[in-house]
Amino acid sequence: MMYKKRQFNQTTASSYITWRNYPLSGYTIIELLVSVTIIGVLISIALPAVQSARNSARRVHCLNNLRNVSLAILQITDSADRFPACGYYGDGTPATVGTYRSWVVDILPYIDQSIIYNKWDFDVRYTNPINDPLANTHIPVLTCPDDITEVVGNGNLTYVVSSGVGFTAQIAGIHDCPVGPSSGKLDLNGNGITCNSSTLGDGTPSDRELLKQMGLFFNETWKGETRAKRHHKMAGITDGASNTMLISENIRTGYDPAKPSSNWASPNPYLTSFYIGNPCLNGNCSSGNVDYNRSNSGSSRINAGISQPEGSSPFPSSLHAGGVNVGFCDGHVQFLSEDIDGKVYAALASPQGQSLNGTTLEQ
Repeated sequence: MMYKKRQFNQTTASSYITWRNYPLSGYTIIELLVSVTIIGVLISIALPAVQSARNSARRVHCLNNLRNVSLAILQITDSADRFPACGYYGDGTPATVGTYRSWVVDILPYIDQSIIYNKWDFDVRYTNPINDPLANTHIPVLTCPDDITEVVGNGNLTYVVSSGVGFTAQIAGIHDCPVGPSSGKLDLNGNGITCNSSTLGDGTPSDRELLKQMGLFFNETWKGETRAKRHHKMAGITDGASNTMLISENIRTGYDPAKPSSNWASPNPYLTSFYIGNPCLNGNCSSGNVDYNRSNSGSSRINAGISQPEGSSPFPSSLHAGGVNVGFCDGHVQFLSEDIDGKVYAALASPQGQSLNGTTLEQ
């Protein structure tokens, strides 16, 4: 009994000594708080870097989409030996305009959408029950990943073609009247006459001729009377393909739930194209009224329309900080600063800017 008692005491003492010499591992409250603080700081440092990387990836993805759409336009231009119309109107029916389709329909085979193209009925409007479900098909390459204004699953569109200072419309019974998206009827030659090709015999170019020289894409007549047939060929880009804008981003185009017909097939000039600000005071380009600083200013400035409703701001815009992605007629794409000089911006929009020499619109 005494031996066993001594043995127990020795074991107990040994355990006590071992515990005292080698304390159990663990963190104190202070150490734990310090560790949590350090981890929090590291996360706060890492998150912006991760977000920046994601933003950069989306921007590159957006640029790649823009490049693919640009190349598709250049392919159809090469095939047809002319640039497509930004939108087709007119069906020969009196007192109607007939909304047929946009430029997007023409490039469908070149963006891997031949199935939709082959089903498309070109003899009816894009809102016809035959074409309507096709037009509301979501095509990923037509949208920028950063365009959070789009409704997923519909006929969305982020990219729009370059149309200079305006388009043509039927005004007071006059067809093919040059108008600006913000300024109304345009008097581009400054002779005091609008909606008419007359030059009063003074030999100056007509408003319609100047409109063509200042832009690349135009709305045209599809069927019936050929009231508006205006387009460029690649050889007609006398300012150089690398110096002429082809396409840009605009997050204020595409599908609008309040207007279900606003999809990539719509020929509405506010949805198909982007425009520069008119350099002429109130649309009148008479001597002394032209200031190219207006081309990138006010509501028509790049990124000025970001907060505007869908379809109401046909000017370049994106959610990339500082500017927009733009494609050019030689196939290259680049980032264009929202602070670009107005005269430079107007020169990039015009395929024949040098032809304006000698007019009040001389750049």
